Order: sequence, then structure tokens, then C-alpha cells
Amino acid sequence: MSISAKFIPVEPIPAEENGGSAAGEAQSAAPMRTETRRSWMGIAQIVGVIAVVSVAIVYSQEQAPEVAPSAGLSGQANPTGPTGQSAVADALGAPPVRVVVPERTSSLLTLTTNGSVQVRNYVALTPQVAGAVVAVAESMRAGGEFQAGDVLFKIDPRDYQLALDQANAEVAAAETRLMLREAEGDAARGNYALLHGDKPVPMLVAKIPQIELNKAELDGAKARAARAQLDLSRTQFSLPFAGRVTESTVGLGQMLSKGQTVGQVFALEALEVVVPVSQEELVRLNPVTDMTALVKVGGQEIPAIVDRASAELDERTRFARLYLSLADDVVIPPGTFVEVTLSGAEVADTFVLPESVEQAGSMVWRIAEGTLQPLTPTLLARTEAGLIVEAFDAGEGIVVGSVPGARPGMAVTPVLPEAADMQANSVVGVGE
Repeated sequence: MSISAKFIPVEPIPAEENGGSAAGEAQSAAPMRTETRRSWMGIAQIVGVIAVVSVAIVYSQEQAPEVAPSAGLSGQANPTGPTGQSAVADALGAPPVRVVVPERTSSLLTLTTNGSVQVRNYVALTPQVAGAVVAVAESMRAGGEFQAGDVLFKIDPRDYQLALDQANAEVAAAETRLMLREAEGDAARGNYALLHGDKPVPMLVAKIPQIELNKAELDGAKARAARAQLDLSRTQFSLPFAGRVTESTVGLGQMLSKGQTVGQVFALEALEVVVPVSQEELVRLNPVTDMTALVKVGGQEIPAIVDRASAELDERTRFARLYLSLADDVVIPPGTFVEVTLSGAEVADTFVLPESVEQAGSMVWRIAEGTLQPLTPTLLARTEAGLIVEAFDAGEGIVVGSVPGARPGMAVTPVLPEAADMQANSVVGVGE
């Protein structure tokens, strides 16, 4: 076995080129060593941060309190109650929220709303006879008050007195003619009996048609006298009710014509309180007729009764209107805004919740199994005591106030507020 070798000639490298190549390699190696050192320093810093975080986590776990179960009514552990769940939720990082646990009760439905005093109808002052005004009462001014039968103004009665006198004279004349005709009839019947014995007396002989005519004339004369008497009484203008004057244009010496409007008044009994209510509120309050109410105005509380409800809804608001009647001796200026509390029927199986439980969209947060669950209760009334709603499954409580970042299924810690806070209605949730 033989080994042969073949030599390939190699050209010599110039000295300048050889030295330059070595210097370049030395220069390129220096930055590489610097970058390597920097990489190792960055890795060391990351490892140090991870170590510090790990130590902090271990230390916090060692310092965290143990979750102690709370005893229920039976004395056993009750991890589902507000206290037990509070410890569990705290350990899991669930935020605490204040809650109320409502009790089922019977509630008297009341509706507190606003209304205004209005006049059922105004009365125009229109004289029924013409003539000059000879007297005007002090109450016959805007804002004046009058009683039933008070004379507000007088019209010159002389013409009407003369007409009455003339009518009475015509009555007397008609009575005289009737008496004369009856006497003539009696005489004719006597003469006819002397001449014809027991034969029936003809009507014309007895003057019966003439007598009936005179009776009709007498009735006509009496009617004209009664009309003249009525016109004379109308010269003293009065009204059959107590009321107040809102407008007046009557002046002393003014010439009035029959049917001319000279002012406007309203009767005190025509005052009523008009209360707008929604269709849902009307359904909950029905029947509303004869329902008692309390009207608050100027620091006074005035009892009232619902007289009727409107037959149609308002075209703009789609609200119904309730009309409340006041006592006869109560006078409230029309246009006055009042607060009205309507007392409805008693409803069983209800909750009374503080207004602070109401969230956006009229819903509430119910806590079930330590999580938030949205619920929209059936609202029956809003009262000073709170919201009256139909009873429902309250779970572990109803959240009071707002919860930042609340969402369905969010884990929370229910916390029962102190009784004093509840009585003061000052209980708020997280974020308030």
C-alpha cells in the first residue's frame, strides 16, 4: 500500500495584506465581547426581578389571614352567608359591597306626585236686561270675593218698574172683563129657563165661549206681569254661588245691553286639583274614584277626594289625569302647584327598598352565590319610606349604591350595614 501526495503551489500572501487582516479581526472581536457582557447583565437583572416578586408573593401568602367559617343559625359553618362569603371572597380578591336583606311585608300603596289647582269651568257675567248701571259692588273687581245672592251691580230699574205696573193693570182689566162676562152668562141662563123651562141652555146663550176667551186673556195678562216682574228683578245682578271675580269691565253709568259680557268669575266649588299619572300608575291605583288624598301647599295639608279620572290620555304626554275635589271652605288660587299623596289599597307580599338600591335602567343588583345578578323588580310605588316592589328571591342581599365595574357574574363580598346607617338612609355601596 502506497500513499502518494500531490503538492499544490500556493501563492505567497503579501505582508501588508496579512497584517491588515489580523488587525481587522481583532477590531471585530472587541464589540462582540462587549455585547456578550451586556446580554449577561440583562439576564441577571431579569432573574433578580423575578426573585424579588417571588419573595413578595410568598411573604404575602404567609401574612394572609386564614378564612374562618362563620356559624349559621344552627351553629354549623355557613360559608354561604354574608360573613362566611366575605372571608372567602376577600381571600379571592372580591370587592366588598353593602347590601340590604329585605323582609316580605304588606304595604299600603301610595303615590306622591305633583299637580296643579285648576277651575272646572268659568262663568261669564252677562246681564239679561239692558240699561244704565246705577250701582257697582266693591267685590265687583278682579280678585273680589262674593257670596251666593250678593248683588254685584244694579241696572236702572225704572223702565222695568213701569212695565210691571202696566202688566198688573192689564191683569186687573182682564179680571174685570171675565167677571162681567160670567155675570152676563148667569143672567142669560136665568131668562132662558123662564121661557123654556127645563130645556138645556145653549152655549152661546150661556156665553160660555166668551167666558173662556176672557179667561185666556186673563192668563196672558198674568204671564206678562210675571215677565215684567222677572225683568225688574234682573236689574240687580247676582249669582247663586260663592266665588271670586277674575275679570270685570262694569263701571258706574255704563250702558249695558242684553247678553253683553262684562266680566268673569268662578265658583269656589269649581276648584279642583288636577294630577297627571302614568298608565301604569293608574292601573296600580285602580279603582281611583273616591280615593282619599292629601294635598300639601304652603305648609298646609288639605284632605281631598278623587272625584273622577279623565276619559282620554293627554296627546303629548300620554298621561291620564285625576281630578280631586276640595272642601267648600278651602280656597287655593288657580294655577298653584301642589304636592299630592294618593292613598291606594294595601298589597301583600312586597319589599320596601331604599332608593339607593336602584341602578341604571331601574334594575337592582342581587347577590346569588357570591356573584352579582341583575334583576328588574316590579315597582308598585315610590314613597318617602322607599321603593315598594313585588317580593322576589333576594338571594344573599340587594346591593346598596353603585359598584364600579359591576357586571353580571362578578364576584363580590356582601356586607350588611349597621342598623343606624340603614335608619339614616346613608348606606352607600363601593364607589359612593
